[in-house]
Amino acid sequence: MQAGRGRRIALLGLISTTLVSLGCNDGGGAPPPTGAGGAGGSPVTVTTVSIPTATRTPRTGTWSVNYWTWTPTFGNSVSGTEALVAALTPSYLRVGGYNNDANTPDSFDDAQLDAMVAYARAIGAEPILQVPHLAADNTGTPATPDTAAAMVQYANVTKGYGIKYFSVGNEPDLYDTQGLPSDSSMPAIPGYTPAEYCASVTSFVAAMKAVDPTIKIVGPDLAYKYQAGAGVNLDWLTPILQTCGDLFDVVSIHRYPFEAAMASLPAAAGDPVQFRQVMTSVRGILQQTGQGDKPLALTEMNIAYDATGCVLGASPGTVGSALWMADILGSSIALDLWTSAVWDISDTDSWSLGIIGLPPGHVPRPEYYAFLLYAEHVGPTVLGAPTGLPAGVSAYASRNAADNATEIILVNWNTAPVALQLQVADLNVPPTAPTYLLPATSLAAVEITDTSKSTAWVYGEDERRAAAGPQPISPGTAPAPGIDAGTAVPAGRTVGDECTSPDAGISCTLVKATSPVITAAGTMSATGVAFGSGDDAWGSYSYAAAGQTAPTGAATSDGNGLQITGGFVAPVAASGNYMGFGLYYSSGSCLDASAYTGVQFDFSGTLGGCDVQVAVSFSADDSHSGDKRGACTAAQCYGPSYDVTGAANTATASAPTIKVPFAQLGGGMPISTLDPRDIVTVQWQLTSPAGGTDGGACSANFTVANVKFY
Repeated sequence: MQAGRGRRIALLGLISTTLVSLGCNDGGGAPPPTGAGGAGGSPVTVTTVSIPTATRTPRTGTWSVNYWTWTPTFGNSVSGTEALVAALTPSYLRVGGYNNDANTPDSFDDAQLDAMVAYARAIGAEPILQVPHLAADNTGTPATPDTAAAMVQYANVTKGYGIKYFSVGNEPDLYDTQGLPSDSSMPAIPGYTPAEYCASVTSFVAAMKAVDPTIKIVGPDLAYKYQAGAGVNLDWLTPILQTCGDLFDVVSIHRYPFEAAMASLPAAAGDPVQFRQVMTSVRGILQQTGQGDKPLALTEMNIAYDATGCVLGASPGTVGSALWMADILGSSIALDLWTSAVWDISDTDSWSLGIIGLPPGHVPRPEYYAFLLYAEHVGPTVLGAPTGLPAGVSAYASRNAADNATEIILVNWNTAPVALQLQVADLNVPPTAPTYLLPATSLAAVEITDTSKSTAWVYGEDERRAAAGPQPISPGTAPAPGIDAGTAVPAGRTVGDECTSPDAGISCTLVKATSPVITAAGTMSATGVAFGSGDDAWGSYSYAAAGQTAPTGAATSDGNGLQITGGFVAPVAASGNYMGFGLYYSSGSCLDASAYTGVQFDFSGTLGGCDVQVAVSFSADDSHSGDKRGACTAAQCYGPSYDVTGAANTATASAPTIKVPFAQLGGGMPISTLDPRDIVTVQWQLTSPAGGTDGGACSANFTVANVKFY
């Protein structure tokens, strides 16, 4: 990951509205059930849960942390967290990400390597050290196999650190577009392929093992392109493992299921099921490529990958995200993942991906306590899945090291308390089954000894507000004792913070349009098409649903238009029926086009059976979490649109102009109609007509020229 920046899609901060307008939603998943019980005298229904102990499996799964942020430029917030992180008993300390891959903004030099090893020793974790691959080494020159060999030489020969695990580069499936914040064309490698990656990594690993043949290689650390059967556009894992899979001793991927604007509590509650499906699919790829005996690792993971604006129910830093973390850790152990490593240790509150707050306080955030409950209450023997659980409750059971107690981690997603009677089964003398009332949206750990002694701890919103850790609770159905927050500053983030009402409309400064023209002086660069300059500058972006290829765009030879080429490969699922190309107003401000009536352009070429809609995004329908010009904090944010398929199909050389009045644009979310005072983007979105003769396939190649307001 590139901390402090967007990561999945180039120019994310400028086109977040487009991302959700493409069909993104709140993550699927129905709202969690509300629960059957309550406090304060309301009836409580007790559900009996059985914890089987007959099936026992040695626990091989572990949990780990990512070493971030260590850079002086970003404040070196990991320093001083050693004792807190050591309490979590992480198995590995992954030292990598975009910044280590490109050695920016600070160089990970020998001194930084020494500091990292000292940190790893202090927390009791084994490092996984990433060598630079994408761009520069720690001297600013291009990274080479010799760079990697020198890093191994320094670590394991010169210093004798005996580092066992190394990786080469970070998220190579993003190399095609991933660049420096100051210039997104560098150090990206346009057109980068799995074959290029394998050729390069083969030479890197050979040089590294020539120095120390005992090291193990972890990789390929893919960002998200490991979707089985989706072709090379979305499945790099298959061709990499087919070509150079023997290089890797541990196969690793990353997972961030949501954009921050989508991290609602219902979405997070539904994600663990999706997580298990994804990991099962990935294991299938390992089997099919002959790598099925390799350990599988999640070397980066968190609920979201970008900075949080409006704090939703499961945004990073909330109790909801801690529930998600507990479910993912439990699922990872059940799936025998080699490790699951959270990104990251400590970062700014606006991101809150770190499990610990910034110095000097270093206050643990809610996700920290999910890890702590596992560190303190998960034993070395995994038991079978508990049965009888009510809807909205997850449970993960194990036996302690002395094999005289059963440990249970409980996750209550319900928005009301839930009472559970926990019966430990299959022992010669069953212990007495205690009953515990779990508060709404909370985590708990319960230990039941074979001699019927039980103890339990809970963490929820009360504890977060008081900046406190898990609190002991007594058996029974009485509410947990309240905890006095006093004058404590709450840990993490509060749901609802920075949430501007959509009715506020405008969340940006306004720049009056000095010219109606959008597509003028068009140029091409590695970042795409650009038009105009100064207050009239526009940039470009493209997008597509999973399984489809994003359209391409190019400036016309006279610089006054945009040629768009794209189409759908059959079959086209209803949920994946979108792709498009758009232009964003290239400014930190919004464009005030209220002096005009609409947008127009000259159309030529063919839609090839596709349909096309014009959409215009503005501040109220732009997601605040991805673009600070946006005021939208809803689960879905997208601009109003209008279908121009008929007009495009009947346009002629003598009458090419299509006009779309602002008043015709509709269907935006959450504001249906356009406010032309604060425009952010203009885009052309393609869809495939349902029931097409080619099973949904279509192919468009058209030009929109002289785009302007009128």
